[in-house]
Amino acid sequence: MLSKRDLTLAGILPHLTRDAAGWRIVYQGVTLRSAFQPVVSITHKRVVGYEALLRATNALGQSIPPDQLFARAKATGPALALERLTRCVHFANFAEQNVETGWLFVNALPQLLRVGPNYRAFTDELCDYFGIPHHRVVIEMIEQPSADEQHFERIVESLRERDLLIAIDDFGTGFSNFDRIWRMRPDIVKLDRSLVARIAAPVADHQFATQLVTMLHRAGTMVLGEGVETEDELMTLMEADADFIQGFWLGKPHASVAAASSVAPERIESMWQRFHARALALPGTPVEFASVEETVLGGARAYKATNDLAFAAQQTFRTPWARRVFVVDRHGDQHRASIAAGEESHAPRLAPLFPDTSSNWSRRAYFKRALASPGRVAVMGPHYSLTEGKDCYTAAVTIETNGKTEVFCVDFVADVRHAPRDGG
Repeated sequence: MLSKRDLTLAGILPHLTRDAAGWRIVYQGVTLRSAFQPVVSITHKRVVGYEALLRATNALGQSIPPDQLFARAKATGPALALERLTRCVHFANFAEQNVETGWLFVNALPQLLRVGPNYRAFTDELCDYFGIPHHRVVIEMIEQPSADEQHFERIVESLRERDLLIAIDDFGTGFSNFDRIWRMRPDIVKLDRSLVARIAAPVADHQFATQLVTMLHRAGTMVLGEGVETEDELMTLMEADADFIQGFWLGKPHASVAAASSVAPERIESMWQRFHARALALPGTPVEFASVEETVLGGARAYKATNDLAFAAQQTFRTPWARRVFVVDRHGDQHRASIAAGEESHAPRLAPLFPDTSSNWSRRAYFKRALASPGRVAVMGPHYSLTEGKDCYTAAVTIETNGKTEVFCVDFVADVRHAPRDGG
């Protein structure tokens, strides 16, 4: 067993040896090697990083899963040694392959950040020795609790101050929560394979994926979907505006970075072709903003000329995507009941929320935007509708009627295929 003194880089380097398969370290009869899996930026259509994965074998050459290997080790002893040795192997193998651009993703266990030789100093030594700039290293914090969260956060902040990127791994598993994201402000959040599979399931509401990615973006982090193995998972993440993807669909891990990413260019081109073909193959016609603007302005003109909301709604409902019409005053107060397309005015399960007169919608972005730019149509969405009980979009325009300021509003679906034929 290595002593704590041997857990410095100077103490570890003598254990680093090379064979035909690359750099390795043998520790307590276990051989530690590296494999790399490409991380692809959907928008930039190229590989932008590689996650270093541990490949461990016993004396008989039998594979040992990394989680089992670390589970057998004590946090303050062998586990710390394994973590340091593994990172050294990863840095050595990555540096040797002369990857000119792209991040190196390496895992870190939160409970190991506060024991043994200073984590920050060891990371500095690795970067300096192997010539990998700090800004090209992404430290993946595995979603496990830390014994001292405040101390953990201070260490994370010290790593960020050195231009290292911080990622939260396995988001969507047991310990995952937004509290750590609010406090840590990671650069990247990696959606766990199990979460990706759930949000891409045929019975899932794929809008949830979009809302989740949007929420993470608003928290100031980029989003990576990992474990992508099927086209449905890939398309769900693309439609949700995830930033990065990783998984067998794009390439299996390999000791060689070039081999690991060899099929990526072809797969990236293929995924964009599938994405565009999928959009064209979907039934119905997507709603264009010009159509929304024309319909909303037409309804607003009808209301301004007649002061008859029912008549204005009839004009608006000539387009199949319009679902509900309502008017609010300059303070956001609604004095007249909204008018829905179809026979039902609201879902029975939302009965306590009706009538919707005396409602105030001044907190909604569409109201604020419309009021700020009179005469121009403002659009917000998707957002959860308290009148429909599901996601919708809302378009609004400010008008002057009888010397008073009002905002004419229309709830609508994103495309015609989502609009029920009988309304409601």
